[in-house]
Amino acid sequence: MPTIKVNAKEFCRFVGKNMSIEEIAERIPMLGVAWEGHSNDEFEVEVFPNRPDMLSVEGLARSFSSFLGLKKGLKKYVAEQSEYMITVDQSLSSIRPIIVSCVIKGLDFSNELIKSLMQMQEKLMLTHGRKRKKVAIGLHDLDKINFPLVYTTTKGNQKFIPLEFDKEMSIKEILESHPKGKEYSNILEGVEDYPVIVDAVDRIISFPPIINSEHTKINETTKNIFVDITAMDVKAAMEVLNIIATNFADRGGKIFKVKIKYPETLVYTPDLSTKEINLDLKYANKMLGLSLSAEQATEFLKRMGYDAIEIRKDVLKVQIPCYRTDIMHEFDIVEDIAIAYGYENFDAEIPEISTIGGEDQLEAFSTKIRSMLIGFGLQEVLTFILSNKNALFEKMNLEEQDIAETANSKTSEYNVVRNWLLPSMMDVLARNKHNDYPQNIFEVGDCVELVDNEIGAETVKKMCVVLCHSKASFSEIKSIVESFMRNVGLEEYKIEEADHNSFIPGRAARLVVKGRDLAIFGEINLSVLEKWGLEMPVAACEMNLNWLFEEMFK
Repeated sequence: MPTIKVNAKEFCRFVGKNMSIEEIAERIPMLGVAWEGHSNDEFEVEVFPNRPDMLSVEGLARSFSSFLGLKKGLKKYVAEQSEYMITVDQSLSSIRPIIVSCVIKGLDFSNELIKSLMQMQEKLMLTHGRKRKKVAIGLHDLDKINFPLVYTTTKGNQKFIPLEFDKEMSIKEILESHPKGKEYSNILEGVEDYPVIVDAVDRIISFPPIINSEHTKINETTKNIFVDITAMDVKAAMEVLNIIATNFADRGGKIFKVKIKYPETLVYTPDLSTKEINLDLKYANKMLGLSLSAEQATEFLKRMGYDAIEIRKDVLKVQIPCYRTDIMHEFDIVEDIAIAYGYENFDAEIPEISTIGGEDQLEAFSTKIRSMLIGFGLQEVLTFILSNKNALFEKMNLEEQDIAETANSKTSEYNVVRNWLLPSMMDVLARNKHNDYPQNIFEVGDCVELVDNEIGAETVKKMCVVLCHSKASFSEIKSIVESFMRNVGLEEYKIEEADHNSFIPGRAARLVVKGRDLAIFGEINLSVLEKWGLEMPVAACEMNLNWLFEEMFK
């Protein structure tokens, strides 16, 4: 989880109260951040990923001030109209299609502001932006830019002076030689035309998601800034923009909208309007074990930065601040009520049930399997249980199936629950093409499969082994499967030829135990490798551990 360093004096100024380090250390963990210590006039806290709005001194102080009851209730922000405009070229549609923006005027820059600004930018890109792949942020001195701007593409031989350099470099040279270029070049791997933002005098001001131009660098004389955010997901981009804009507004800046002219639509960003969710007080009290009235619940909500009104008996309409990206369901609001109420104020009760604690047998078995696979020289990876249909089916050469889907998903990248592990492993390989080979990895993890209507869906423990190097083959993965079966002590099995579109015809097999297909393994189809952007051969095996466990211990 990300940590941030905060200047204590500046923090207290934004909170609106002078506090000692000891007082801050005692109270701030109650807000849901972890205290990591202090030195001199700075302290460090760990911020949970669901609260990116607190990855800066401004956002952290805003939430803490409200939590203490100093500045309660919903804080509203306004973005004024302007003539600033960005035109988006059609050529970005398959590269990095989203750009959102705003202008902030009337800032008073200092060393502390610049430090806070750079920290916030890097932490947001690391967490919410998934190391710039999903969202990248550019901050520029507005007065050095000639509008209107064009977000377009250019060739690798195009030159400009990158940030912190004093000479022109071509885009290719930046990717090969500049520190940021080398660090993030994998995001643009395989791209022939590169995204750039160009001003009215045909000058490149940004090469997203890699580096800005030295020409628009922010310094202590800067008064007005231009914010550009490029992304693969419009929702994530708008969320990050709102966090940045509101942080600057808390420093006295005035927010102006920017007109974004896409090929088929026109939008104005940012959108700082509040969201609304209805909260059932009976549901909230049941979840918390309390008996809060509408007035009490409203007071606790105000201490977490919300406003609320009772629209009918035991139902509150809750207004959510524009910078809160984590509120998707009324349970998220219930959690904030619990924080404001104080976890230390809940009475601990022993449940009226009698149980004997112990490790689940399947989990214990899975732990032994992990140790065995590590002994084979494989490296364990952990991936998200959430995925998308494109990864699970289209990229694996499979027809789409009915699978468990999430309600009100935040992003199209994670909107279903995976039904097998291999696509997640292919994604790991695709993200690590810039690292050395061989890449021989495994995962033991949960998947969810739909069954009959009465049960709906069930969780299945699966194992996936993937070998990726220049000589990865059917023979190599077959030898691992056979060695694995010998080591678990289950030698009564058959290996039969399999027909599976994710694997090369004639180089795929299934492992059959007592008439049940326990595993599929073989060499990954060349068309699947191409869809994932992989150039090395891949051999893989996926096994159902629930079934293996049943066969061994029933």
